[in-house]
Amino acid sequence: MSTNHSDMQINNLSKLRRGLLNLRHKINPVIIFIGPAVILVILISIYPTIRVLYLSTLEYSKKTFEYSFVGLQNYIALFKNPIFSKILKQTWDFSLYSTAGHIGLGFILALIMNSGLNRRFVSASRALILLPWAVSPIVIAMIAQIWSHPLISPIGHVLKFFNSSIEFMPLGMPGQAMTALIIINIWQFTPFYLLMILSALQGIDPELYEAAKVDGATGLKQTRYITLPLIRNVLLTLTMFDFVTTAAYFDLIWVTTQGGPVRSTDVLATFIYRAGFLTQDWARAAAASVLLLIFVFIVAAIIQIIMRRGE
Repeated sequence: MSTNHSDMQINNLSKLRRGLLNLRHKINPVIIFIGPAVILVILISIYPTIRVLYLSTLEYSKKTFEYSFVGLQNYIALFKNPIFSKILKQTWDFSLYSTAGHIGLGFILALIMNSGLNRRFVSASRALILLPWAVSPIVIAMIAQIWSHPLISPIGHVLKFFNSSIEFMPLGMPGQAMTALIIINIWQFTPFYLLMILSALQGIDPELYEAAKVDGATGLKQTRYITLPLIRNVLLTLTMFDFVTTAAYFDLIWVTTQGGPVRSTDVLATFIYRAGFLTQDWARAAAASVLLLIFVFIVAAIIQIIMRRGE
C-alpha cells in the first residue's frame, strides 16, 4: 500500500510539474517580468488615486459618524473660499519662481564649469555647491530659521552693529516670507539641476564649438545656436520634473513657517496636510489633492506639447 501511495504522489507531482511547465510556455515572458511591476504601480499609485477621487466626493457627518455622497460640493466649497484662491496663487508663485531659479542658475553655473576652467577649481567648487542638496531639508529649515531670527541672526547682528533700524526677520514678515522661502529652495536644489545640465553639456561634441569659433561666433552665439538647441529637451524635461516636485513641496515650508505668517506662505501641500491631519477633514483634503494633481498634470502636458513641437 505504501508503495502504491508513493507512486501516486510521484505521479501527481509529475503532472503538476508538467502543468506548470506548459503554463510557463503559454504565458508571454514579458508578462512574467513586467507583471510584478505593474501590480506594484497599481497598488501604490493607481488605487490610492482612485480612492482619493472617491473620497473627494464624500462628506463626513459628525452626527451620524458616516460618509455621504455630495458630488462636487467639496470642490465648489474650496473655490468659494477666498483663502484657497490665495493658496493656489502662492503655490503657482512658489513653483514658478523656484523652478526658474533652479533651471536658470543651474544652467549658468553649468556653463561656467564646462567652460574649461581649472579642474581642481571645478572639483572643489562642485563639492561646495553640492553641499546644500546633500543636507536634509529639515536641517536646511533649521539653518534658515537661525539666519532669519531677529535675535541670533548673523545678518541681524551686522545691521545692529551699523545702528540700522531695519529688522531682519524675513520669515516672520508676510510680505517677505514667500520670497525668503523661494531663495532658500533655490539654494538647496539648484545643485541637482546643475549636475544634470552639466552632464548634458559634457555630451556635446567639442568640435561643434571649434567650428563655430572658426566662423567667428562669440560665446553668446555659441550658447544660443549650439548649446540651447542640443540640450533643449533635457532642459524641458528637468523643468517639468522640477515644477511637479516643487508644486507638492512640503518639508521646508512646514518646518520654517507652517504656512504663516498670516498664511502668506500657505501652499497646496501645507493646506492638504492641515485639512487632513490637523482638522481631520479628509474629504476636503482629498479634493485639494485632486486639484493639485490636475494642476501639475496640466503643466506637465503643456511642457510635453512644447517638446513635441520642437522635434
